[in-house]
Amino acid sequence: MPAWTKAGDVPAETTSFVGRRAEIGQVIRLLERGRTVTLTGVGGVGKTRMALRIARAVQARFPDGVWFVELSSLREPELLGHTVCSVLRVAQQAGRPRMEVLAEFLERRRALLVLDTCEHLAEECAAMLGALLEAAPGLRALVTSRRVLGMPGETRYEVAPLPVEPGPPGAVPTSWDPTPAGMAPPNGAPAGVASANGVAGGAVALFVERAGTVVPGFVATPEVAVICERLDGIPLAIELAAVRLRTLSVDQIMRRVDDRFGLLLDGDREGQPRHRTLRTAIGWSHELCEPLERLLWARLSVFAGDFGVEAAQAVCADPGGATGLYPGQVPKLLGALADKSILRRDGDGADTRFRMLGTVRDYGADWLRELGERDDTRRRHRDHYLDLARRFDAAWFGPDQAAWYARMRRELPNLRPALDFCLSERAEHPVGLELAGRLAYFWMACGFIAEGRHHLGRALGLSHAPSASRSRALWVCAWLADFQGDLDEANDLATECLSQAFSRADREAAGWGTICCANTGLHWGYVTEALPMYERARRAHEDGGDQGAGVAVALVGEAYVLRRLGRHEQALSCLRRQRALCDAYGDIWLRSTGDWVRSLIELDRGDPHAAERFGRASLRDKRALHDSLGIAAVVRSLAGAAAGLGDMERAARLLGVGDLVEDAFGLRIGRAHPNGVTERTEARAMDALGERTYRDAVTRGRALDLDHALVYALTGAEPSGI
Repeated sequence: MPAWTKAGDVPAETTSFVGRRAEIGQVIRLLERGRTVTLTGVGGVGKTRMALRIARAVQARFPDGVWFVELSSLREPELLGHTVCSVLRVAQQAGRPRMEVLAEFLERRRALLVLDTCEHLAEECAAMLGALLEAAPGLRALVTSRRVLGMPGETRYEVAPLPVEPGPPGAVPTSWDPTPAGMAPPNGAPAGVASANGVAGGAVALFVERAGTVVPGFVATPEVAVICERLDGIPLAIELAAVRLRTLSVDQIMRRVDDRFGLLLDGDREGQPRHRTLRTAIGWSHELCEPLERLLWARLSVFAGDFGVEAAQAVCADPGGATGLYPGQVPKLLGALADKSILRRDGDGADTRFRMLGTVRDYGADWLRELGERDDTRRRHRDHYLDLARRFDAAWFGPDQAAWYARMRRELPNLRPALDFCLSERAEHPVGLELAGRLAYFWMACGFIAEGRHHLGRALGLSHAPSASRSRALWVCAWLADFQGDLDEANDLATECLSQAFSRADREAAGWGTICCANTGLHWGYVTEALPMYERARRAHEDGGDQGAGVAVALVGEAYVLRRLGRHEQALSCLRRQRALCDAYGDIWLRSTGDWVRSLIELDRGDPHAAERFGRASLRDKRALHDSLGIAAVVRSLAGAAAGLGDMERAARLLGVGDLVEDAFGLRIGRAHPNGVTERTEARAMDALGERTYRDAVTRGRALDLDHALVYALTGAEPSGI
């Protein structure tokens, strides 16, 4: 399988990069001298592409990662921390403020955090970066924004449009790989401010490069320079013009640009002239689109993230043909918009995804409002993602959990505005409650506990009428609160869920509510009292006809409590039933939890070989689902197995790996719910090795790359340097 975690996350570039070699070198030098550099400039000038190229160029300088966080689609400031946690793969399970978790994750790391498109979240980004930079001396930040963040120590670098004038022979590059060593900031640049003069002729070079993709062998003519000058050297505007060579000659493009921009050039150009140039260029591209292409463009603006053909058909087409946009026409129209650079296309075949740049999406959104279709289209968008959430919920306890995890994580930027639409419109509040609840297993099993609780908390506060959706939202939120350590709130939510479930004779909600009460009681220390609650929960699910996830969760809860009580044979009986149920459905999430409990039982019974076998089986499945909370627990049981096998140095290393996993994902669970394994393993290993050797072995485990550490835990193979 591909690496689960890596040192950073920089998106691949899908088109060639033209020019800006000197500017990139200047920014790299500024990052060496300061800790925060903000690339400013008008929309479409190339801030994001420049940041991506810089991020890729400096990766070797940041051993703990270069992380790219795209914020253009984020509309809720409260989700900024969630979004950064998600990109850095910092688990949201810990019941602590997200800034504290992020600061702890970054405090000993040398990393670069790239925040892209921050102008609408400037204050929030400034506050977050200020806290993180103070906590993490090895952290640097590169920001793109139409305005500065206004934080201490920030260096502004204005990204200028590409110059049109030709330079000396050989001065105009096309695609290139940066070699920034030795490049210095421009002479005389004042402290805190840098300037960018660009590479001479970069605008023409970009036009030629993009034109060559539609007219092979294209050669620049004097008219190209005129076009680029009229477009103020703004890269996005130039790209939109160049792709018109599919249907127009250079001379025709020049005349149309002159006609279209004449009014702009003659008018008042104070304020933000280049911004108006870009809007005019986008408007010109809009006018040159076919009517159905314009309609699709407008409707696609409701997508905050990338999307596939199926989603575009569901949201944008008219099954009844009221506007002439039928589902069958959408694939061809998407291709046409991609050919015109209105859309960016990633992948091919069934995996093709499309996305819009923010400025192009904003233009489409304005047009959608003009058409009077904004609310209807957002509602269709919401309906599509509600349907997806229902399908996810129905399919989760089955054989495709890893694939569903990957799909739902990719769709999260679109799920967020769907939720926000529901929770911002009074009439849609009940639907928002259902949507947030249908994502239960995404929140619970895939590392998004804090964000799920945020959405569910909003939904529960807005829609109070008893319903199946409210009961479900109550138990899901109770589960999440329990995992975050808010046991009082978890108990209150579960109690309300049970009250509504009994009044409505809702056996499913009664079963889950009882499980949540049992979880909370167990974490309060009421081990004996938790057992009959799990048993009642299982019977409620069985009586309600649920032979799936609810029964499996109750059984693993029973087994865990029975093991804590020393009743191993009864615990194993529960696990055999649970395993048979998971195998029948193809589930790996709950099966892996059962395997972890089985490994604990085998440790208690003195069979470390079996404990290791079940622990490794659990770890393989939890790794596939990115279940960081489960991984941290399983690694510690594997440390216990190593101690039982007499390999005390390996046991100590694995305890270090357990610390590494918790540190890597912002967790604090090692002793939150003690089961005796960690404490016994520490004592045995330290007694056998001596304190100094034991501490050295733990440190070596913590020092591993996370992927190597998990391979070591799974196979026992010695990574280099261990």
